[in-house]
Amino acid sequence: MILAATGKIIQVNLIPTDGGVLDRLFHLTWIKINIFGLLGPDGFQMTLAGLIVLILVGLAATAVAERLAGEKPGKNLFTTVVLTLIGAYIFEAFVTLPFTDVAIEGVRLISALLGAIIFGVFFVLVRRQAGPRTAKA
Repeated sequence: MILAATGKIIQVNLIPTDGGVLDRLFHLTWIKINIFGLLGPDGFQMTLAGLIVLILVGLAATAVAERLAGEKPGKNLFTTVVLTLIGAYIFEAFVTLPFTDVAIEGVRLISALLGAIIFGVFFVLVRRQAGPRTAKA
């Protein structure tokens, strides 16, 4: 169990970190993103295992956001994953949860799910308001 400054975070690794082939494939394969230094000095880093977990969270968040807003936030899987990344990052960076969060493969599950759902619903609502208007005769 890892204790963080924002509360308790229980770390769960589904793939063993023993230095084997699975560890090399899923934990030592990573991507780092930094946009004009806005994501901190080191940027945002995610492993392949974390990306797979985030895709699953994105699919669940898309289903919930679709039920809440009436339409899908993204038209394809790539858009859904990007919206999930943005929502999860914003929620994790600026919201402190008062209860224990579970981090599976480095992805804070409850924070990522809540952030992706909220961001997806707002994205649908803003897109609906900014969409093309049809003239009434």
